[in-house]
Amino acid sequence: MKLRVPVKIFGSIFGRFNEMIRYFESFGFPHDEDETGDIENFDYLFLGNYVDRGFNGLEVICLLFALKIKFPDHIHLIRGRHEDIRVNKLFGFAEECAIRLGEDINDPNSIFQKINKVFSCLPLAAVIEDRIICVHGGVGKNITNFE
Repeated sequence: MKLRVPVKIFGSIFGRFNEMIRYFESFGFPHDEDETGDIENFDYLFLGNYVDRGFNGLEVICLLFALKIKFPDHIHLIRGRHEDIRVNKLFGFAEECAIRLGEDINDPNSIFQKINKVFSCLPLAAVIEDRIICVHGGVGKNITNFE
C-alpha cells in the first residue's frame, strides 16, 4: 500500500477508545464535515494492535473500519501482532466479544471470527512516497527486497 505525504501515523491503540479520541482531538479528526476535519489534506496510517488489553476494542475497531469505508483512500490500516486470532484470543479481545456480545467466539458466524477474518486480509506494510516503509514491529530476517 502506498501513501502520500503528509500522513499522520498512529501506533498501538490496544482497545483504548477514549485515548484514540484524545489523539484525534489533539492532532485532528479524520472527517470532512467542517473546518476541523483534515481528511482531504492528510492520510491516516494505523500501525496495528487495535484490540486487546483495553476495554473498548470493539469500539476502536468499529470506528476504524467505519472510517476506512467512508475514506478508503485516506485511512490505512496495517496488521499488527494483535490482529492475529491466536494472539487476541489470549490477550482479551475474545473475552471482550464473548462477554459484551454474549457470543460463542468459536462460532464461525460470531463477530469475533468475522473481525479476525478482516484482520487476516490487512496488509503487513505501508510505503510512504516510495521512501519510508512502515510496519508494525519489524520486517523479519526473511524479507530480502522491497517488493
